[in-house]
Amino acid sequence: MPEKSELIEYQDALLELLSSGLHQSIILERLETDQRFERYRDYVREFDPDMVDVACELMGKWAKRKKPMQLETESWYPSGKVH
Repeated sequence: MPEKSELIEYQDALLELLSSGLHQSIILERLETDQRFERYRDYVREFDPDMVDVACELMGKWAKRKKPMQLETESWYPSGKVH
């Protein structure tokens, strides 16, 4: 069973990525390759790419983040910039 703080970190990263404006393939790649979330890889591989698109759309329209998570810029964003 994952530590609560590890699960929270994963959920924060997922929400941040879903609201980032990145393409769903990049979001899935980030979640599958980030070493911090190795224990969630099998779960992430079950994600339907179309549902990731829908989640991104919903995040863009309805979600409000109180404070953006501090992501390692180069590891999460290919251009090195936060979009």
